[in-house]
Amino acid sequence: MYYTREYLNRAHREIDTIFRVLFPEHGMAVREEQIMLCHKMLDNLLGRNIALCDAGVGIGKTYAYLVACVLMRKYSLLAEGCSPYEQRPVVISTSSIALQKAILTEYIPFLSRILQENGTIQAPIKAVIRKGKEHFVCDERLEHRIVAIEEKNKNALQKEALLSLKEHYDMDEVSNLSGFDRRMVSVPKFCVKPQTLPI
Repeated sequence: MYYTREYLNRAHREIDTIFRVLFPEHGMAVREEQIMLCHKMLDNLLGRNIALCDAGVGIGKTYAYLVACVLMRKYSLLAEGCSPYEQRPVVISTSSIALQKAILTEYIPFLSRILQENGTIQAPIKAVIRKGKEHFVCDERLEHRIVAIEEKNKNALQKEALLSLKEHYDMDEVSNLSGFDRRMVSVPKFCVKPQTLPI
């Protein structure tokens, strides 16, 4: 383990400060199960162990693992002899796109702001969403779909949404796009390679 007992103790004290002082100052309740979960996650992250943590609805799992990940990164950068492995980005896989968006637009900005104000971290937390290709538009399939609906009496809002995909490649950013159109224009699992003719 690359972490001295001093770093481990400091990291665990910061968990208690975040959940018992900082969060309540911003209107959040103290939840003992959430704090215990965060301590457990941090120990396993710093020890490079695998942990399966099961927690019920309302425990506050998202903040528990986000705080654990932030502190793991902070102390992996401080520890002498830390490996480059521990400085790689943290990957969080969610069960829904809605939770991905909430983490990116609500949880991380809030956590970043209060941890910076307190001096726990020096720079904002950075995050990006990685989505599967089925969320993006295939130019060729879009053109075929637009031609197919030209003469049809299609719902005006859905037609406008479909046409807007010429400018917005992420279909999640477009309102009123029908599920059928979404399937018809998304990037397919396999693309057919264009045939090249000999010269």
